[in-house]
This record gives sequence, C-alpha cells and structure tokens, in this order.
Amino acid sequence: MRTIRTIGIPRGLMAYRDGVLWKEFFERLGFQCVVSPRSDREMLETGTARAVDETCLPFKMYLGHVMWLFGKCDVIFIPRMGGYSEREKMCTRYEALPDLLRNIFREEGIRVLTVSYDWYTKTTEEKVYLELGATLGKSKKEVKRAYVHARKYQDTWMKSKEKGQDQALESGKIKVLLSGHPYVLHDAYMGGELARILQKLDAEVIYTDYVDRESALKKSYDFSRVMPWLINREITGASLILRRKVDGIILVSAYPCGPDALVNDMLVRKLKNVPVLSLTLDAQSGTAGVETRIESFIDIIKYQKAGGYGNKDR
Repeated sequence: MRTIRTIGIPRGLMAYRDGVLWKEFFERLGFQCVVSPRSDREMLETGTARAVDETCLPFKMYLGHVMWLFGKCDVIFIPRMGGYSEREKMCTRYEALPDLLRNIFREEGIRVLTVSYDWYTKTTEEKVYLELGATLGKSKKEVKRAYVHARKYQDTWMKSKEKGQDQALESGKIKVLLSGHPYVLHDAYMGGELARILQKLDAEVIYTDYVDRESALKKSYDFSRVMPWLINREITGASLILRRKVDGIILVSAYPCGPDALVNDMLVRKLKNVPVLSLTLDAQSGTAGVETRIESFIDIIKYQKAGGYGNKDR
C-alpha cells in the first residue's frame, strides 16, 4: 500500500455510531482525517445515481459521501462489520461493505482501508484496532495506546450525550423519543429534519442512541431472545427503557430497511400506554407530508396530557 497521510471518513452509516472513535484513533496515530460534510439533497442524488433500485436510503446517502471524498484523501476507511458475537450481528450489507464499494467504484479505482469486525473469529474491539494499526504500519505499542485513548475519548463523549439527555428528560416540555438507527436519526437530511420540526413545535427531542448501550442491549432481551441484529437490539432496548419517561415515540425507519420492517411492527405491540407514530423516510423531496403527520401527533399527545384519552399510566 502506498504511503498514507490522509484518511477519508464518509459521514454515513456506522460513522454515526463509532465515528468519534475512528477519527480520534487515526489522528492519535498521526494521520489527518477528512470527514465528508453534512448530508444534503445533492449528496443523496449523487449517491442514488450509483445505487441499484432496492438499495436502502442510508446506503444511497453513504455512496454520495464516499464520492465526495474522491481526490481529497489517500484512502477511504470502510470497515467490514459482522458483529462481536453470534447472537448480536449486523445487517448483511455491512459485512460486504468494502466489497460493495470496490465493485461500485471499480472504474474510479477507489482505495479502501478496511478491517473486519467478525464474530466467527470471536474477536474483540481491541484486537480489531490492533490489526487496523498494523495495516497502517504502526507498532503494537503505539496502536494500543492510540486505541485506549480513542476508546476513553468516545466513552467520555457518549457520557456527555447521556447526561445531556437525562437533563432533557426533566424538561417541562413535551418529550418525544426518536427511535431508530443513529445514521438515520442524526443525518442532517433525514432525522435532522424530524428534529427540526419537533423543536419548532416546542418539543424536547430524545434519542434512542443516547442511552447506555450495554443497558439497552440487556433490556432488548426482554423483547426478544432470538433477534439477531445488534443495532435493532440497542434501539428496542432503549425504547423500552425510555417509554415511561417520554410523552410519545416516533419509530423512524428508512425505506426499504428489512430489519426495521420486522422489528418495528413487533415493537409497536410492546409499547403500551404511550402514543406511537411510525415514519418511513424515502428519497422523495420535501417534508410537508411528514411535518403534517408530526404536527397531528403532537396534537394527540397534548390532548392526551389534557385528559382526553385518560392518563397514559393507567
């Protein structure tokens, strides 16, 4: 592999879960990170032009972010993510992600930096980063030091988000939980628009991914013993933890996510005594329809809180 000085990080998919860790790890090893900008309509259209029809909305957006990085870095970091255990896996698209990108952009000669999170080898996160650092030509000692620092950095960042959310839960405003994949909830063009609409309606926005991951994962087993998808486990566990602390829940999915289609349908049946709105985002432009549905949802919550449907804790 040629000399690497700059590493590109597409602002999409699992970057919204582990991106803080990735960036801090690479920079600690002396590399410069180039992170693609916030999503917009142009980014989505660029990615959609390179995707097959059945591709999910977040993946189309991800392709746009990857394309933005062309010519701006030496390699693009695209990890292969299977999972850490046989019971907690990832969507199959993540397992093939580097291969998919190499194939889609074979004419551009994309340079991919990758590493595998693979439950078949019973790996640990630390082993994954030691392997990644070795690929970059760094010693085991400096890689381990960089990983420990980056892990602490992300943990501190995450604790600050959890603390801020705990304070938000004490707010006197209407509290609405956005329940979904981090790369949907926090993408500026997808979930970012939902948050903007809710804030305009003077609602406090709560997120499932700002709940302690281990607690959410443990709670998810009350929902299902056999559900295989790690992120859906964290989503469902967090939703069950927060359901009595919020006034309403919006289940957010991006078309056509298979795991969400199954899990959200079951989750609605578990979320008793709290208003639930299911939203599926697609590639169509405009948010007028979504905004109208959210406005109606807030009206229902207000009506319930005023006693219109009885107390939600009955």
